[in-house]
Amino acid sequence: MNPTLPSKLNMKTPFGSPDLFQAFSDKRSWEPGWMADFRKDSWNRFAALPQTKIKDEKWRFSPRARFGYSNCDQLTDSPKSTTLEGKSSEKVIFESFDQAILDHPNLLSILPSLTGPKLGSDATFLLGSSFSESGFIFKANKNYKEEEAFICKHFAPKQNHSLFQQNIVIIEPFAEVTLIEYFDSEDQSSTGILSNLSHIQLGEGAKLSRVVVQRLNSHSTFNHLEKVELGRNAQFTNVSLQLGSAQTRVESRGDIIGDAGEFNNYSLSLGRNNQLFDQRTIQHHIAPHGKSNLLFKNALLDNSKAIFSGLIKVDPAAQNTDSFQTNRNLLLSKEAEADSLPGLEILANEVKCSHGATTSKIDEQELFYLQSRGISKSIAEKLIVLGFFEDIIGQVSNVDLVESLRDEVSQFFNA
Repeated sequence: MNPTLPSKLNMKTPFGSPDLFQAFSDKRSWEPGWMADFRKDSWNRFAALPQTKIKDEKWRFSPRARFGYSNCDQLTDSPKSTTLEGKSSEKVIFESFDQAILDHPNLLSILPSLTGPKLGSDATFLLGSSFSESGFIFKANKNYKEEEAFICKHFAPKQNHSLFQQNIVIIEPFAEVTLIEYFDSEDQSSTGILSNLSHIQLGEGAKLSRVVVQRLNSHSTFNHLEKVELGRNAQFTNVSLQLGSAQTRVESRGDIIGDAGEFNNYSLSLGRNNQLFDQRTIQHHIAPHGKSNLLFKNALLDNSKAIFSGLIKVDPAAQNTDSFQTNRNLLLSKEAEADSLPGLEILANEVKCSHGATTSKIDEQELFYLQSRGISKSIAEKLIVLGFFEDIIGQVSNVDLVESLRDEVSQFFNA
């Protein structure tokens, strides 16, 4: 299959160049044929994307140009390997993306059937499918239970390059796992782009607790696209800390496809200077008796900005759904800005669903009280923000990890 001619939109980025794609394919010639076909098909679909709409609801309020690849128009030559802490065994597979292609190609064979969150970043998803050469594969066998967390450390590229990566997480029925992911920059000066695609599948009665800590340097761009599928009685709990990068785009989709699945998504973002956090979510209830709870909190200093657009969608068959969605924004300066777009699409009769969003300034009386006790304004603001975020961090059950996450937020004010 020959590469198609890039559309006008994608000719603006070198990633739409047939020569660049061919050079990448040649470098990956060791991969199996089905993987090469998958990459080529993904690239052809990217190249055929229509021009960007001037008005696109999935990018409402967002300065979309900040997420473009024009300033990071090269693939990194030698990406720093994803670091994994936690050993594979007869019951668990935990390997880097490249190693899994060699050792467990059957697990990666699902890639052509995966669709991503479909919340606006189709180009990034297809580029990730075309050019991924980093990430990890995790699979826990049926009934596996382990108290020790598995840890994965990702690294953004140097030298103003782009890095695309794929992660696949499969938790088989009745297994219980804790997974912690850290996102860091290799240096503090480059303007690299890290685009991370995650595909998570939970079988019947499976439980996954995940913590994500993003602390890229203040020049980087972070694209985080994820889709979570929950089977019958499965439970997913996610806690994310978005602390770094110049601009972050998060697209998170939870599909409750089995009866009584439970999807919990908690996130905090702490911004300063001109940081941008663009958050798009959907809680999609497909089966009955499902539960979902989403709480996104943003605390914004200086000229930082947050955008939240979330949707609860309940299909006709998803009776007795119990779903909540909340976005809270705390403005710590006159220049900070927050936009919220919560939404409901309810097609079932017997449901309990609600959504809400608030944006407020720091309580001057609370600030005055702390300062009157001899606490400096900067320390007082830190204490208030820590309190604001406590119901996010408190969702983590491990006491030591909770303290570590509090330290992450606290150190933000010391940087």
